Amino acid sequence: MKAQLKNWLLPNNKMCFLFKNRKGIMPFLFFLFLSPCLLQGQIANFVSNGSFETTNCTSPFDEYKALGWSSIDSAQFAAFLYNTVCGNAPVTGVGYQMPRSGAGFIRVQLYCPTCPSNFRRSNIKNRLKQPLLTGQTYCVKMYVNVQDVSSKAIDGFGFYFGDNSLDTIIFNSRLPLTFLTPQVENPTGNIINDTMNWVPITGTFTANGTEKFLVIANFKSDVATNTAVANTSVGGNYSEYFIDDVSCINLNLPAYAGADIWGIPSNTVYLGRPQDVGIDEACTWYKLPNTTTVIDTAAGITVTVASSTNTYMVRQEICGIIKYDTVIVYASGVGITKQEMGETNFNLYPNPANESLSIECNIINDSDKMRLQIINSLGQSVFDQEIAFRNKITKLNITELPSGVYLLNFKSEKKVSINKRLIITR
Repeated sequence: MKAQLKNWLLPNNKMCFLFKNRKGIMPFLFFLFLSPCLLQGQIANFVSNGSFETTNCTSPFDEYKALGWSSIDSAQFAAFLYNTVCGNAPVTGVGYQMPRSGAGFIRVQLYCPTCPSNFRRSNIKNRLKQPLLTGQTYCVKMYVNVQDVSSKAIDGFGFYFGDNSLDTIIFNSRLPLTFLTPQVENPTGNIINDTMNWVPITGTFTANGTEKFLVIANFKSDVATNTAVANTSVGGNYSEYFIDDVSCINLNLPAYAGADIWGIPSNTVYLGRPQDVGIDEACTWYKLPNTTTVIDTAAGITVTVASSTNTYMVRQEICGIIKYDTVIVYASGVGITKQEMGETNFNLYPNPANESLSIECNIINDSDKMRLQIINSLGQSVFDQEIAFRNKITKLNITELPSGVYLLNFKSEKKVSINKRLIITR
């Protein structure tokens, strides 16, 4: 699909075209559509191993076993790792807990004013997959719950994104990091006291381009940390939490359903991005024209190729920002003729269009009937009626359709169905 759009929008590999509006002809830079390879290769979640997975079940079982994670001082232990495959979860020794996704999660100590000064806090660090981009806004999220034998619940949870200077933090590595200001923090007074459900902590921030690492910690002093009783049967004055599914996703990330694809009926094809923490829960899939029944929730899904053409839509929501994309799955056994017809004998112009659209079909007769349905990016049908050709051409008035990307489905009397993409811009 993206390849077709690129061919229509960027002829001769030029990134600029002219279009006519009510004010005349003006240059318009069009960088909206990237190639499928670039889109599929884009990093969705910048956090490495956000679900704390590991294949190393040897003792000691600490944060280093989860690839990408360590203490803020890599020479010192900071947190316990749990994994259902390795056998120390869901019965953890400090309560029963299943991971939110995958097999792993981590346990951190975030408050203990009476503990020895050499270990009062668990300050864990993640090496990001790539440095964050200057001026880009990111949605940051993790899920937590208080472990069963904690005496206190707290409000002190934060995300700090920093550069290589984090490697100089040694002496303070297991003490309160009050000299660091987290870019995203749990609201003051929002004490998380749930021992069973995974509770999200989320927020947004704008990167300066130097961020290579993520630190998760309670960045407040003991005095500034608000507490509540978590377990009345436990003595002491401390708070430990389980953490899972950590993500950092660019709000500008486009929705991606994949390039239009051909497959043999009854075989399977993969649609969308590679699956990963954070982006999986953000993406819901629909089989058009049904836009109410979710068929799956993941960044990418596997579908079985039907004997007829099907269109799928992905809805992506990241920190309240909603985007859509669609992909067409053709059945190769009946689709070769359709593909040739669509590429060589069936044309839309201009595309992008403004007020009118010409449709040319070189293999249709004036007496033939064809039905046209136009579907917007939300999967809604905005036009559905028979169209007539004269000298193999018909014209449509599209002034009532707002700017956007549309799917045009043409169906002949012989039930041959052809899909085309139309961009309207004003």
